[in-house]
Amino acid sequence: MTQSRVPHLAEYASEFFGTALMMAIGVGAITLMWSSGSPMREVIHSDGLRRLVTGIMFAGGATLVVLSPLGQRSGGHLNPAVTLAFWWKGQITTPDALAYVVAQILGALLGVGVIVAAAGSAAKTVQYGMTAPGQGFSVATVFAAEILITFLLVFLILYSVNNQRFAPKTPYLAGSLVALLVFVEAPISGTSLNPARSLAPAVLMNSFQDQWLYWIAPLVGALIAVKLFGALFAKSEQSGCAKLYHTERYRCIFLNCGYKNVTAGTVVMRQGEAASAAYVIERGELEVRMQTAAGDEVVLAHLHPGDWVGEMALLLELPRSATVVAAKDSELRMVTAHNLAHVIAEHPSETARLLKQMTARLHEANLRLGLPLTMHAGSPDSEHAATN
Repeated sequence: MTQSRVPHLAEYASEFFGTALMMAIGVGAITLMWSSGSPMREVIHSDGLRRLVTGIMFAGGATLVVLSPLGQRSGGHLNPAVTLAFWWKGQITTPDALAYVVAQILGALLGVGVIVAAAGSAAKTVQYGMTAPGQGFSVATVFAAEILITFLLVFLILYSVNNQRFAPKTPYLAGSLVALLVFVEAPISGTSLNPARSLAPAVLMNSFQDQWLYWIAPLVGALIAVKLFGALFAKSEQSGCAKLYHTERYRCIFLNCGYKNVTAGTVVMRQGEAASAAYVIERGELEVRMQTAAGDEVVLAHLHPGDWVGEMALLLELPRSATVVAAKDSELRMVTAHNLAHVIAEHPSETARLLKQMTARLHEANLRLGLPLTMHAGSPDSEHAATN
């Protein structure tokens, strides 16, 4: 079977259909809640409450897409501002970034088009969900509002995907923020946050007045978020992923991804080599092996999800004391020397788990030697033998 000439076509297609699904849900929600003659106008009289429900439905749809196989494969950006933020961070190549933006625009057009075909005149009464400046607000105010809300969204995403505690919750955190912003900010700018989301209804309505600000302002907000995030967290060199929900089910096409997938039998680290990173096991099982003086290889331990490996060699700047091989297909979270310092400083629960594991390994090493733990707790040789 010949290989595709577009190596990342599956990811582009997932981003296209994911954006289409998000827009169909979102514009469908707007049509349901706000169109003339909709029964929801009689059920929910308060504009504020209807706005909140609309935001929850729109953002909830996006969250479901990110969590779905489509989002897990593509990364679930669904928004040119998000994709370009990761491009500015150097986590997505230029061809992939351009392909994602095109996929998002075309997907948004498809999603809105589906609602237009299904809802007809009802969708037209809400201008197909088109964003526009709120009555009484100047273009400058709307422009500033879009910069601010996009900054908040992109900064939250960048912080979450780079924080081990929040990374799995990124879709829920981003979705909750968007729902809140729709409730609070929609009367000012319509809460676009997303150039593709605004462009698609404008194209189908053939109405482009003030639409330029829904491209420029979100991109400015995203760029500010990238710059501020880099200034605040550059020293920690956090190693997240450009996927909003990273799982082992699908390959990752993004650069500098902090996750590493290995198949059974893969050598993760080799005895005697220099230590450049430690790992936390997210899924699977690793086997620790050591070469004896007689030339035999013995199995020292089996490591499971939640266990650290390679941390002592990284901390002490020593060669690897053992070889680590994947006993099963596994997913590992990489931790660099700078990241390790960040974990120790910012995540006491993770630090406590690491210390407990290191102490247990040291205790096991001392038991093998027939020595009490307290006699060698500070010995570099004992620590080196206890863990990789």
